[in-house]
Amino acid sequence: MEQIKTQTPLWAKWVFRVVFLLTTIATFLIAADPAISDVVKVRIGVYLKGLDMLVFGLSKMVGVTLNNKEDAN
Repeated sequence: MEQIKTQTPLWAKWVFRVVFLLTTIATFLIAADPAISDVVKVRIGVYLKGLDMLVFGLSKMVGVTLNNKEDAN
């Protein structure tokens, strides 16, 4: 639980941002496609947003603790 309170590395933030952007674009494209049934659209949208939550959770779990006293020694 302590990882959630630590700072997220910049690379993890960017990975989450890119995944979030791509899944959001994919969700809009799928929602606008009339050839895909509504049931399939919802299922794909749920999976894409689930991927967002997974990547966000992983990005928060790789946080690092900054401790200047140990670095100085």
